[in-house]
Amino acid sequence: MVDFGAMLASDADDAPIEPRELHSQLTKAPGYGYLRDVQGQVLSKWHERRDERDIVIKVNTGGGKTIDGLIILQSYLNAGEGPALFVAPSDYLVGQVLAEAQKLGIEVTTNVDGAAYLNSEAIGVVNAHKLVNGRTVFSSRRPTRPRAPIGVVVVDDVHAALATTREKLSLTVPRKNAAFMPLLDLFAEDLKTQSSDSYLDVRDDRRGAPVRVPFWAWRSKVEQAREILRKETGEKQDLFYDWPAVAEVLPLCRAVFSNHELTITPHCPPIDHVTSFMEAKHRVFLTATLADDSVLVTDFGASPASVQSPITPLSAGDIGERMIVAPQEINPALTAEAIRAEIISLSKTFNTVVLVPSASWAEAWRAHAAIVATKDDIDEAVKKLRGKKHVGLVVLVNRYDGIDLPDDACRILVLDGLPEAFSPEERLSSSLARASSGIDDRQVQRIEQGMGRGVRSNEDHCVVFLLGPRLAQLTVDPRTVTRFSPATQQQLKLSRQVAANMDNLPLSKIVDTVKQALTRDKNWVELALKALRNIAPAPGHVSDAAVAEREAYVLAHNADLAGARDRIATAAAAADETSSGRLLELQATYADMTSPELGQQILTQARAKNTNVTKPLAGLTFVALETHSPQAVACAARLGQKYSTAAALRLDVESIIEDLAFDEYRVEQTEEALRRVGEFIGLGSQRPEHDTNTGPDNLWALGNNEFWVIEAKTGAKSTAIGKRDMSQLASSMLWFGQRYDPAARAVPIMVHRAVAAYSDATPVTDMKIITERGLGELTAALRAFAIALAEGVWADPEAVAPLLEGHGLSSRKLSSFTTAQRGIKN
Repeated sequence: MVDFGAMLASDADDAPIEPRELHSQLTKAPGYGYLRDVQGQVLSKWHERRDERDIVIKVNTGGGKTIDGLIILQSYLNAGEGPALFVAPSDYLVGQVLAEAQKLGIEVTTNVDGAAYLNSEAIGVVNAHKLVNGRTVFSSRRPTRPRAPIGVVVVDDVHAALATTREKLSLTVPRKNAAFMPLLDLFAEDLKTQSSDSYLDVRDDRRGAPVRVPFWAWRSKVEQAREILRKETGEKQDLFYDWPAVAEVLPLCRAVFSNHELTITPHCPPIDHVTSFMEAKHRVFLTATLADDSVLVTDFGASPASVQSPITPLSAGDIGERMIVAPQEINPALTAEAIRAEIISLSKTFNTVVLVPSASWAEAWRAHAAIVATKDDIDEAVKKLRGKKHVGLVVLVNRYDGIDLPDDACRILVLDGLPEAFSPEERLSSSLARASSGIDDRQVQRIEQGMGRGVRSNEDHCVVFLLGPRLAQLTVDPRTVTRFSPATQQQLKLSRQVAANMDNLPLSKIVDTVKQALTRDKNWVELALKALRNIAPAPGHVSDAAVAEREAYVLAHNADLAGARDRIATAAAAADETSSGRLLELQATYADMTSPELGQQILTQARAKNTNVTKPLAGLTFVALETHSPQAVACAARLGQKYSTAAALRLDVESIIEDLAFDEYRVEQTEEALRRVGEFIGLGSQRPEHDTNTGPDNLWALGNNEFWVIEAKTGAKSTAIGKRDMSQLASSMLWFGQRYDPAARAVPIMVHRAVAAYSDATPVTDMKIITERGLGELTAALRAFAIALAEGVWADPEAVAPLLEGHGLSSRKLSSFTTAQRGIKN
C-alpha cells in the first residue's frame, strides 16, 4: 500500500496560495467545483494586493463573499501568516460559514483557544460579539489566560459588525440598574442646563427627547461617575462584559440619558482594546453596501487610503432583479391602510416579508400575519420561510441585516416606516448628523440592507414596496439617492421611470404593474436586466471629518489634547454647515479639558451652525418672531422656493402628517412637525425650548401681533391634564410676556389627549387644547390644502390666500382645531 498521507505531508510546503489554484486543489462537494466569474475577479484583484494590511472588498448581495473570504484566509494560512479568523455577524451566519467551509473542503473550528486554530491548521470562525467586547479573548488584558492571537482576519457583512462594535465598546445602563438614579442625581443640575423639560421626563420616567450631560460636567465629575459605575461591573451585573474597554477611556466619552437608559459612548470605539485585531498582519473587510466607508476608519481604525480603493468586480450590476415601488410617490392620495390591504392580498400567493422599525409599528399587520418575529425568534421565522411550503405574510421587527431570504422565501419585501434610532446615543447622533434631506447615513445604510434581504443572487427577483411618505421621498430626493450603492441607484432610477408612467394611477393599476414583475412579464425582465448593464463600481469614500475624528481621538487618548483640538479644527473648517457644527462641538470638548473658556467660545460657534449641539454655559440669545408679510404671501414665497414639483410638495406634507401623532415614542418628531406645519402655512414658527432651553415647545406668530404659545404633550397617557404640564404652559406664558411687546396677544395652547384637569392643576387662563380629534382635523385640512396646492398654484399668493381660508388654515380660523379646557378630575 502506498502511504499517500506521507506524500501529502512531504509536499506541505508547496501548498498553493494563488486563489484560483488553491480552489482547484480543494476537495469540494458537488456544485462547488468552479468559482463564479465575480468571485474569480475579486480573488484575482485581492491576490495582487495581498500584502496590504487593510483591504475592503465590495460585492453585491449574493456575490459569494463568504467563499471569497474563506479562500483568502486559507491562502494566507498556506503562506504561513496565520492564525486566520473569519468573523460573521451572528451565530446563525456562523453556522452558514461552517457549512460553506465543509462543502469547500476547508478546515474550520469555533474554538480559538484550541490547537487547530493556534497552529494554523484550521480557520477560526466566530461571531462579531466574540471578537468585540470588553472581555474579548483577543485582548492582552484577558485575565485568565493568554489572548487568542490573530494573524489575518476577514470581517464579513462589515456593516453589521460595525453595529456590534458600537454596542459592545460602549456602556448602556438600564433604568432598573442600581447606578442609573445615582448618576441622574449626580448630573441633574447639568442636565437642566440643556433641557429642563427633558430632564423632568427622564426623572419621571416619561418618554421624551434624549438629554446629554454637557461635556464640561462630564469632565469635572467623571471620577465620581466611575465610582458609581464600578459597583455594577460584577460577573452577574449589566456592565460586566462592556466595562473593561470603556473604563480605559471614560473621560473621552459622551453620556446621554433617556427615561429608560443611560448610554456612555466613547468619541470613537476603543477598538485598540481588541489587541489581536489591532496587531493582525492583514484585515479584510467584506461588505455589500456601505453608505459611507468612513466608518471603517472611525470604528475599526482602518487605513483611509485602503478604504478609498476597495476591490470590486468589474461591474456593480451583478445583483438580483428588484422592482422598487413607492405607491405614495406615484399617487400621494393613497393611504397606508389601503396599500397594506393590497399587500396582504398578494401575500396569499407570494411569500411576503415586512420589515418594520418597532414592535408598535408591527401592530398594523399583526391581524393578518402568519408570523410576527422579534430578535428572539427571527431565526425560526427565516427557517420557515426558507422551507418549501407557502408561509404568507411575515413581519420582522427591527431586523434589516443578517438574514437571507432567497427565491420563493421572499417574493415581496415591504419596508414599512423609516428605520429609527432607539438608544439615547443613536437618537442624539442622528439629530447631530442628519443631512438637509432629513435622513442620516445610518438610515440609508439600513434601508439598503433591508432591500437586499429578498434577492440573494443575480438570478433572484422580488418586488420591494416602500411604504410611508418619508421612504417614498427617498426615490425622488437626489440628496439621498446618490448615497445608495450604484446598482440600487439604477434600480431606483428605473422605478422612477416606471412611476412616471403610472402618475396618479389608482392602487389597483399599481398592483397590476407589480404583478407583471411577479409573474415574470418578459418585457419587464428584459428592462430590469438592461438597467443593470455596465454599472461602474463606486470608489470608496472617506471624509476628512472621519479621518480627523479618529486621529484626534488617538491623540487625546495619548494625552495630546492640543493636537486633538487642532486636528478637529482643520476638518471643521472644510465641512458643510451641519457637519461643521458637530465637529466644532467635538473640538470644544477636547479644548475644555485644558481650557474651559476656550471650549465655551468654540461651542458658541458650533451652536450657530447646528442647533442640535450642546447648549453653552452662557446661554443663547432668543430671536423674537416677526411677521411682516401677510400669511398667504409668506406661504407662497416659501413653497415656491422649496418645491419644484407637485409630487415633492405632496410627499413632504405627508411626511409632516406622519409625525403629527399622539405617540410617546415620537415626541421629538411631533414637536418638529408642528414647527414645520406653522412654516408651511405661512406663519412664523419656532421651537424655543429646543433652541434656547427656555420657553414653550412651539411658538407660532399668526400676524397682527397674535401668537400661539404651544406645549405639546403628545406622549402623555393620563386621562386628565396634570399639574406639571399645566405649570409648564403657565411658565411659557410668563416667558412670552417677558420677551414680547405687552400689546401682543398670546393664546396658551396645549396638545393633549384630555380636556379636563386634575384637581391639583390650576388651569391657565383662556387656554385652548388640541385633542386627538383636533389634531386629526388639522392633518386632514393640511392634506386637503396640499392637494389643492398641487394643482400648480403653490407659488401664487392670490391663489394660496383663498385656499388657506377655505381649509381653515388662515390665522383667523386656526382656533377651530382647538377646544376649551373644561372639567376637573380628582
